[in-house]
Amino acid sequence: MQRVVLLREGKVLDTLDLDQKIYTIGRDSKSNIHLDDPSVSRLHASLSMVGTQFFVEDHKSTNGTYLNKKRVTMHVLKSGDEIALGHFTLRYEDDSAEGELEETQVIGRPASSGRQSSRDEGFRKVDDVPDHAILTFIKGPHAGEVKRIEGSLYTIGRPGGDVAVVARRPQGFFLLHIGGNSNPKINGAEVTSTRGIQLNEGDIIQVGEIEAELQFE
Repeated sequence: MQRVVLLREGKVLDTLDLDQKIYTIGRDSKSNIHLDDPSVSRLHASLSMVGTQFFVEDHKSTNGTYLNKKRVTMHVLKSGDEIALGHFTLRYEDDSAEGELEETQVIGRPASSGRQSSRDEGFRKVDDVPDHAILTFIKGPHAGEVKRIEGSLYTIGRPGGDVAVVARRPQGFFLLHIGGNSNPKINGAEVTSTRGIQLNEGDIIQVGEIEAELQFE
């Protein structure tokens, strides 16, 4: 079982079992974890489950999100980690063994793409794994922008809507469905698994109204 213990000035206020895939944290009364205090932004941060692990992500909060006293944008959590948000602390606890993301669904390229698919070949060799991925946004609020993925995770979408992440594993980059009413798509094919689909050069990713092309370098 995974949970967070909410504290303020060392005093335990509440304990929440983490039984869903995404939690918003903030001053907004609609937040899953509501912290009604001026030190907390309306949408301050979120907790997202990827595979069997939770990640904390800061959402450009005014006062920042700190993991074990170090300011972070996005970071994987391990049992005992303490997340500081304004005057509050969330202590993450995990009784279960850590697991790895697995590929459970195979999606090929459309025949019209003209590109050679490598999905049927299984995982790439570690030596062939690209160092970075680049997303060129085609549709949505960031259309025309180019994002170079530097870290282990990159979120597409926002909490409360359709959300997916591009995650870097030793075998390559994977797309994972995190939340929302609609599943993400790769090259027009719906992703029904939430445990990780390996991505290829030139894949078109669609998450809600957002559409982006993936390239490697």
